[in-house]
Amino acid sequence: MALSALAQLGLGYLALLRTAEGVGQRELLLFAQSLYQALDLEGPLPSLKPERYTLLLPFSGGRARVLKEGRVYLQYGGPFPEEAGWVKGAWSLPQGYALEAALPAPSLGYALTASLLALPLALALALGLTFLLLRRLLAPLRALALAAEALSQERFPEPVPLPSGTDELASLARSFNRMVLAVRGFLERERTFTRHAAHELRTPVAALKGQVEALERGLLPPERVLPRLKAQIARLEALLEGLLALARGEALRERVALRPLLADLAREWPGVVLRLEGEGVVLGPRELLFRALANLLENALVHGRPPVEVRLWEEAGWVALEVRDHGPGVPPALLAELGTPFRKGAPSSGSGLGLALVRRTIEALGGEVGWENAHPGLRVLLRLPKEEP
Repeated sequence: MALSALAQLGLGYLALLRTAEGVGQRELLLFAQSLYQALDLEGPLPSLKPERYTLLLPFSGGRARVLKEGRVYLQYGGPFPEEAGWVKGAWSLPQGYALEAALPAPSLGYALTASLLALPLALALALGLTFLLLRRLLAPLRALALAAEALSQERFPEPVPLPSGTDELASLARSFNRMVLAVRGFLERERTFTRHAAHELRTPVAALKGQVEALERGLLPPERVLPRLKAQIARLEALLEGLLALARGEALRERVALRPLLADLAREWPGVVLRLEGEGVVLGPRELLFRALANLLENALVHGRPPVEVRLWEEAGWVALEVRDHGPGVPPALLAELGTPFRKGAPSSGSGLGLALVRRTIEALGGEVGWENAHPGLRVLLRLPKEEP
């Protein structure tokens, strides 16, 4: 700003100097014309007509002389100046005479001094206004800095106010608010995954614990316990792989037929009626799909009443599965919350994570799940993309 003001001052001074030179030349020409009108060249020597002295009154500081062949015949206002600081000119007159005139050059020192004195004041005023504008303009950036500091400490701030307009600052504020929501969602999904993992790992761990206790007390021989232990460990490993793949957003690419999984589950739990049309082949982690189906049937048997009807069929590009029990159903106000961690359809036992894992698994595999009251009972309908050859 200071450099810009100095440059503007220099250019202004040059422009003023050129203007002053033009004004001086015009004044000198008027002075010379007035002298010519006041001169009397008819006598033996050039002289000034007394009645014409009034023409020269506006030029009291001027000086002039009339020459002929280098000899001065008339002098006006004092010795003709030879030094700088004067505006000078020369003109030819009749009878071989020449007129030389000079006027004091306009002094620009006062203008330069005034400009130099005004420069600090102008700079101070400009800097003060700039400081006030910067405080206002940088207020959103300060809010962003405070919010970013809170976010770095995992304290989720409220969305920062959006500045008016569509400039880069407003775009940055919108991007930051979207980032806060994304990070918050990521951490919530991470906590949800932890709860899901703890919930789903409890069953195989309890089975392992029971088998080991039976082996320690001698209730079962080792040849019967060891195959069961291996099977539970294999299931535990598969479940862990599926949960980790789900947490990373990756689906294990393997062909899984839902029909055999449903048949195995129906053999374990009486009261399940199967109506299976086709194999229902999809792509996904086998063990995680098995746990999702098991959670559906367990929810229907524990919180509903048998028979639990399971229907599997295929439609254009999709594998559809319907599970319906004949229990009391779910209060309509709670239907929309099913599938949310720790949301239960009734004040009964359970953590509310079983259906949450079902929804998370199906949606992660590109499918969809929904529930509705069937009067009687609860009907769950899920659809998964069909595996194409």
